Amino acid sequence: MSFTVAAWNLGDGESAVFSFAKMEPGYRAIVDDLAARRCARTLGVRTLGTGGLLVLAKRRGLIETVRDRINMVIDNGLYLSDSVVQLLLSEAGEVD
Repeated sequence: MSFTVAAWNLGDGESAVFSFAKMEPGYRAIVDDLAARRCARTLGVRTLGTGGLLVLAKRRGLIETVRDRINMVIDNGLYLSDSVVQLLLSEAGEVD
């Protein structure tokens, strides 16, 4: 299994996460990188991105707003397209 993940030439962290998630199907891998998401899809590993994680946190009452957290992650270097931001805000019930 680790050879299959290594063939994608991902970072050590992503490779370890995918190897774990493949052995433990009840878990999701949290990844944002497009190549990593493609690898996960090919391997049958369920994923969740940072934005999806924020929506889930709001639904569970762990955070009050997704908008503020999205702005924080964008300010810290994570790229999210405007359409993805709007989708996440819609999923969180925060559409203007």
